[in-house]
Amino acid sequence: MKRTFLSRLAIFLTVLFVPLSAADAADLVYKSPAPPTGSWTGFYFGIDGGYGWNQRTGDRYCINPAGVLFGTGCSPNEVSSVFSPSGGLVGGEAGYNWQTGVVVTGMETDIQWSGIRASTVVPIATAIPGGTYTATDNLSWFGTTRGRIGFLATPQLLAYATGGIIYGRENVSALTTPGNGFLYPSAASTTRAGGVVGAGLEYAFAANFSAKIEGLYYDMGTLTTTFACPAGATTCAAGYTEGGNFAVRGAILRGGLNLHFN
Repeated sequence: MKRTFLSRLAIFLTVLFVPLSAADAADLVYKSPAPPTGSWTGFYFGIDGGYGWNQRTGDRYCINPAGVLFGTGCSPNEVSSVFSPSGGLVGGEAGYNWQTGVVVTGMETDIQWSGIRASTVVPIATAIPGGTYTATDNLSWFGTTRGRIGFLATPQLLAYATGGIIYGRENVSALTTPGNGFLYPSAASTTRAGGVVGAGLEYAFAANFSAKIEGLYYDMGTLTTTFACPAGATTCAAGYTEGGNFAVRGAILRGGLNLHFN
């Protein structure tokens, strides 16, 4: 059994890291045992990667000393949903399946490096020309822990739905410069949690190996930055509060390759 495990692991690493010609790849697949037609039950782990899109976000806000949103003295509310962060992601995953007939249930967890980010500078209307609003958003990493339930369309093809929790590190900032020399910088950085749901397809293309593609929708709420100008300040107008609202919601599309121990 130890020899079988090591041989399978060697094939898995070869497929991942050694470039193969078309003839070599065909020969490797030909020599691999047939895809499993028995049980999907068992532990698995693998790698995955894809792309993520956050919803359009980055709304600016201003509160005057009387507590009125965009009240007298604030620059007009002309900056809303200024950008859509997006980017690649890559990571690893592990899980366990239980098969009963054509029904497969399981649990899966993953951790991802994320390039879902964006930054922008947009003009705002001010009494003195040159006013700007600068915003940045960076989801630097995230992970999920989800349940899965699926049905076997064939012994090798699993269609599944999934849902659970998502957590990740979100870093945002906002800077309002009204054009009169004043500055209103604000930033926030926190590890957040929320919900995630999705669906996917997984195909057992060789003994103990499967490939999958899945789409997920995530929601980790809204992160707000705040800068309240204190009394006696000379770089901002005392009593005014400026900042940005950043919604951490979006979609992920990714593929993965798993090694099964069933």
